[in-house]
Amino acid sequence: MRKMSVLVISLMLVGCGGKQEANPSNFSEAINEFGKNDHVCLPVNLVLDNVENGSKNNPSVGAQEIRITLKNSSGDRVNKTALNQMDILKDAEIYDQAKDEDFVLQNGKSVPVAVYRLSDKAKDKIISSPQNPLLCLGTQKVEKVVLFTEPTPANGVTVSKVVYEAKLVPEKWAEKLLKATDENWWKSLNEPQRRSTVLVLTDKGWKDERELH
Repeated sequence: MRKMSVLVISLMLVGCGGKQEANPSNFSEAINEFGKNDHVCLPVNLVLDNVENGSKNNPSVGAQEIRITLKNSSGDRVNKTALNQMDILKDAEIYDQAKDEDFVLQNGKSVPVAVYRLSDKAKDKIISSPQNPLLCLGTQKVEKVVLFTEPTPANGVTVSKVVYEAKLVPEKWAEKLLKATDENWWKSLNEPQRRSTVLVLTDKGWKDERELH
């Protein structure tokens, strides 16, 4: 009976540790829980090789209206990369395509122009910034916890600073868009990024302090 009591007590103590233990598994879970709603948003430019329609060079995704020249004044098809980018954004329902228009050049010739307008469904995908709009591409997931500090009391709670490597988890359309925009950029974004955060111990286990604000 005595041995059985010791075993039961030992199991209870292990159970009490659970999600409140300071270990890589619990820390990864806490950071990933916060990361589900922490979107990775970056400026994405369209790759234009011809702007005879008067639009600015390499406009950013997120502009209310985007105009892309389809053929130059010689009748050659242009802006193939930008049009591919816009096809991906149309499929993702971030932009709607309006009716093509003709743009009259200073020499009197006209060129056909594709017109796109930001959709109502794009509101949660675009973030305004002082420079260019930011396009939300996905979230991040912890690849590994590099190190963490010993849990320490601070301002009435127990905290631990965690250094970790996280990798971009892009939306399907975002992966296609990034590859079409710049293959090298996509490769660099696909590499794990080192980051750090502070975790707080709660009655429900460890939580990223950003989630508690």
